[in-house]
Amino acid sequence: MNLSKAQWRTLFVVWLTYGAFYLCRVNIGPARVEIEKTFAIDPLEMGLVLGSLKIGYAIGQLVNGQLAERLGPKRILLTGIFGSVSACLLFASAGKLVAVLPSLAGPVNAVVRVVSPSAALGPAAALLLVIWFANGLFQAGGWPPTVKIMASWYSPTQRGRMMGVLGTSYQLGSALTIAASGALVAFAGNDYRAAFIVPAVILGGVGVHAHLRMRERPARGEAPSIDEITSAAAAKSGGDAKLSIGQTLLVTFTNPRIWILALALFGLDIVRYGFLDWAPGHLRTLHGSGVLLAGLKVAVFPLAGGLGALASGWMTDRWFQSRRAPVIAVTMGMVGVLTLAFDRVAPLGAGPTVACLAAIGFFLYGAQILLVGTAAQDFAKRGTTAAAAGFVDFMGYMGAFGGDVVTGWLLKNRDFHSAIVFWASAALVAAVLSALLWRARPVSAS
Repeated sequence: MNLSKAQWRTLFVVWLTYGAFYLCRVNIGPARVEIEKTFAIDPLEMGLVLGSLKIGYAIGQLVNGQLAERLGPKRILLTGIFGSVSACLLFASAGKLVAVLPSLAGPVNAVVRVVSPSAALGPAAALLLVIWFANGLFQAGGWPPTVKIMASWYSPTQRGRMMGVLGTSYQLGSALTIAASGALVAFAGNDYRAAFIVPAVILGGVGVHAHLRMRERPARGEAPSIDEITSAAAAKSGGDAKLSIGQTLLVTFTNPRIWILALALFGLDIVRYGFLDWAPGHLRTLHGSGVLLAGLKVAVFPLAGGLGALASGWMTDRWFQSRRAPVIAVTMGMVGVLTLAFDRVAPLGAGPTVACLAAIGFFLYGAQILLVGTAAQDFAKRGTTAAAAGFVDFMGYMGAFGGDVVTGWLLKNRDFHSAIVFWASAALVAAVLSALLWRARPVSAS
């Protein structure tokens, strides 16, 4: 890849920083069973706790997408990092905090019954829900600023590959976090708190590094491939005047291509967080293994996704003239088929389970990075890149929230097979939606 030294440096800093966000996002999956035991939480209550992060994240995407355009991406990103660190440390302290806030359950139940009329959260579950919701708000400070910075440093013809490389950061981050969180819980004597304290400390260190090393945009000559594009676009638009929040929202919400991407990601994230949040506990029960081994099995899901992200970005740039939809549609179709196969493969043992999870992760994350990153940049109008990425990710996490609640209900009232059918259906709908943009090509945006 023909990149300047400054572009390589920026890629590394952004890669490390965004990947580290997942230390305090997917760490809850391997610890889920111990959390349920510690606080006497049933699957539906746990589904609401897991889903609360997605609601907080979805709301935060809309807000932070606008703030990144107005206040600058680095400021929003750092606020997200240190807020998430604080939320994880509070989650680890929930056992002590619940005695101080026993009346929290009342107002929380009044809200959650809008989503699940049968829900009746106890004081502990209500407290966990509030903390994890706050964590979602702060976690949302990561992606829109990241997309904004990437759009400022790399040209449209580099985006597929650059976003593919960036995608490996959170896939590797997810894999390491899932494996490490399982190990931490096991080595701490099945104490869930270890999965929250250690990742929070590491994320805080990465935040300090980002503060010192990250730059929002290149100086003249540091990114030769985009200097000419940036100058021409600025001249055409009459300068660097920023759109108002109302204008940004109007441009984003009236863009039909962004809506299609958003709805496709809605379905994709149902599947993604189905596996990240629920598969470790399911495999632990199905295979009779400990939390460490179950976490290692599920870690291959995002780990293989890193290869999928690299492959999908390269394919769209090289073979499809930067058209993302054909690759998204085909890979999501494969995710649907393989998810149905997982239901039959998982009982066969560890080897077939790991192979199936790796295949699902490869195709799913290949589509995910194109939907939430590359295509969102491609189809955003000028001056709305972060806002468009924020809206697409907002819809994705609304899907993840709904997926967690429905999955929790299905596990409480039916079985895991019903959850698998639900996830596979969401993937196939996402494939059909993506195919609507089969011939669409990127437009210039920044």
